[in-house]
Amino acid sequence: MKEAIVNLLNAIIKLLQKKVEPESILPTSTKRIKGEVLYKLLRDKFPDAELYLSDKDYLLCSYDDIALFLAQDNTNKMGYIKEILDCDDFSYRLMGQFSIPGWSDLAFGIVWSNVHALNICVTEDLEVLFVEPQSDELKDSQQGLIRFIIM
Repeated sequence: MKEAIVNLLNAIIKLLQKKVEPESILPTSTKRIKGEVLYKLLRDKFPDAELYLSDKDYLLCSYDDIALFLAQDNTNKMGYIKEILDCDDFSYRLMGQFSIPGWSDLAFGIVWSNVHALNICVTEDLEVLFVEPQSDELKDSQQGLIRFIIM
């Protein structure tokens, strides 16, 4: 009985793993940025924010790549539930969706302001964009003071 349950759980895990990744697409950008250069760019733009960059270098984001990825991702289709499935949960989920081979080295992360959590990315033109994970909207500004960024 125990072996049957373990086999069933392993089968379920394999099915779920297949459904997590969007279609097999890869980013088209080839422009890279050193971690220390990205850190300075973010520090200059958000001097009061706590910053944590986990890699030595990053692939810069193409606007088209991000839009294509978001179009295939279902994070924005989850139902909002106050205090249970809210802005921080959406931003964590979307960051996790980008944490797959080929996409995980993008300059893409999570940002917290004093009123909201969402995602952030840095484009090939070194433009900082915010991604609203609840609607897939890409924007160049957000509400509130940026307090924390992690990439």
